[in-house]
Amino acid sequence: MRDTPRVGAAAPGRPTLSRETLSSQIRDHLLVEIAEGRIAVGARLRELKVAQELGTSQTPVREAFRELAALGLLETQSHTGTRVREVGERDLRDAVPVRAALEGLAGRLAAPRLRGAGEALAEALTLMEEAAERGDRLALASGSTHFHRAVVRGAGNDSLLRAWNALGIEVMTIVSLLSSTMPLADVAAHHRPIYDALVAGDGERAESVLADHVAQYLPSLHATPADRTHGGA
Repeated sequence: MRDTPRVGAAAPGRPTLSRETLSSQIRDHLLVEIAEGRIAVGARLRELKVAQELGTSQTPVREAFRELAALGLLETQSHTGTRVREVGERDLRDAVPVRAALEGLAGRLAAPRLRGAGEALAEALTLMEEAAERGDRLALASGSTHFHRAVVRGAGNDSLLRAWNALGIEVMTIVSLLSSTMPLADVAAHHRPIYDALVAGDGERAESVLADHVAQYLPSLHATPADRTHGGA
């Protein structure tokens, strides 16, 4: 990695979502580097080197590596260490119908709980709309992930949240938005019907619009991190 910004230093003009831990900041930074192909598929990552480049200790880097491995982006082998795993189009496409089912269920469960109390969703919507105005796809992807995670958390079902996290939503969202030709304002606007259904407490409507929304990822999942590294679209 070259010209790596130190963790915690926001890019000029880019709003940042609140982070729960330093390891989450490192995870998100590495996620973008991998998704955009700046860290190549098969590249070996060393905790000490990443920690030095980001100006932090190895402990949060180690935790970030664990989280990225859980997302399926890194793999650790006894003789070769930690490397970036190839994530193919099929991996991402296979996850879409599963995600649609999980988020549809989450919407149905969350609607009664979020009725009239969608502050976290409203915050994420604002972040997405502002990112769209700036033409910032990465910030929009971050806002979208924040929005969908708030929906799933709103369902109040830990098993559902764990299953959703296991799909690697950040990877799917960033890859989709980096390769999509849809205007960013439209991407942000597509979240509004979800918000409206949830704050109205309409579980049936929330389930339907969430499932349809997630299905829109399929056409854009043609440029994966591996594709970019190998010169694909």
